[in-house]
Amino acid sequence: MSQQQNKSHSIKRKLVNNISAVISVILFTIFLTVDLSVDTWVEDQFNQSLTNKANYLKTLVEDDNNVVEFDFAGEFMSEYEAADATEFYQLWHGRDVFERSDSLALYENANLPFLEMPINESKIIDYELPNGRDGRALISHFVAQKDDRNPTHSAVFNTMTLAIAAPTSELNKVLIIIDVVFILTCVLGVFGVRYLVTRIVNKGLHPLHNLNDQIKLLDITGVAQTIESDFKVEEIEPIRNELNKFITVNQQLYSNEKRLTSDIAHELKTPIAELISLSEVAIRYPDDKRISDTYTSDVLNISQRMKTIVSNLLLLQRSSSSTMQLDAQNIILNNLVNQIIDELTFKHPSIKTRLNNEISDEITLNADEFSLNTILCNLIDNALFYGLPEAPIKLTAVNNSTNMTISVSNKINKPLSSEQLTAIFDPLYQLDSSRTNNQRHGLGLSIVQSLCSLNGFTITASNTESNTLTFILTLPLK
Repeated sequence: MSQQQNKSHSIKRKLVNNISAVISVILFTIFLTVDLSVDTWVEDQFNQSLTNKANYLKTLVEDDNNVVEFDFAGEFMSEYEAADATEFYQLWHGRDVFERSDSLALYENANLPFLEMPINESKIIDYELPNGRDGRALISHFVAQKDDRNPTHSAVFNTMTLAIAAPTSELNKVLIIIDVVFILTCVLGVFGVRYLVTRIVNKGLHPLHNLNDQIKLLDITGVAQTIESDFKVEEIEPIRNELNKFITVNQQLYSNEKRLTSDIAHELKTPIAELISLSEVAIRYPDDKRISDTYTSDVLNISQRMKTIVSNLLLLQRSSSSTMQLDAQNIILNNLVNQIIDELTFKHPSIKTRLNNEISDEITLNADEFSLNTILCNLIDNALFYGLPEAPIKLTAVNNSTNMTISVSNKINKPLSSEQLTAIFDPLYQLDSSRTNNQRHGLGLSIVQSLCSLNGFTITASNTESNTLTFILTLPLK
């Protein structure tokens, strides 16, 4: 068997993993969207700062009667004045260099990028600064504005090109910080989500753990126990109810098993004690003719009683097992009843006069003959033994569209209590009237019920009018 097949599945682990994964994906999507938005906003602000500076420098360029002047004041834009400055500008009149920032003084042969473009257009490009750093440059093509103080203007327009450049190191630092914050927040968010999900799932599974703890404390060998809960959970209640049913059934089975074991021991103890007593007496008085003449027959009778008990116990076990082979065949019910009468004549010589058979000769059914023979034989035998000696035994059968009902009725001294009606189907249960009879062992009706369950029949016992006990056997028609 593979390692994956050996690994046990965990509801908690699966819930935690699935919920954590879904929430983590949602958080990652949100953080990534925010990160991209912030990165874009920061870059837009950097580009906007370049545009603002370029627009300001363009306002300093004037056309005074066809003479271009650039009125730059370094005290307002000192970033272009220092020789070691990191920002640069360059101005062209047409294609000729018109002005350069003092920051370009150290780089006499270096020029900022010049691009041909329509008037009043600008473009931002990535550019390596004269000092070797990475940066960005804004190139703008415009017309020098006329001097408003001069009333006479020339019709000639002077086109100018302005390029300004700034390093992107600070921009890159900000973007890196934003990305690092995003990654750390995302990682911490994932771990935080998993921690919270674990806590929530643990709390949600607490009723299940509590149910498991209560199951551990159960002991069906002791007093009757059930699983109780002060706090009812909708999903747990069906499980708890089914477990309580299972526990109750098993407690009954265990109790029945203990009683059955005790009753079997009691039933076998009596004939064994008789065998021991007979043997001890025969050994002590070997010459006593009265003992020796009846010893073998007494031993045989006792052995046959033991054989009957064991045979009935084996039949009970066999009828309770689903491995018993059933051979359904067409049966004429009256023929089967006549066969049972012949089988029981040796036990009940008056059976033919006492049994009032009201079953029609035309009634047939499809069933396992051995099972039906055993069931009816035990029911009729039980009715003959427990019924009043002079009262008839009534046997009827009613056939309808869905099932067949066979009933066996006999008169008794007094009606049975509801407890007795339920208990008579228990193994080795005997009414007081049969406890003194060595031939009655309380197994017949247990065998009847087991065979009924195996074949899909139902058997019930009830008190009817005039102290009559009636067994009703219902067979579904196939």
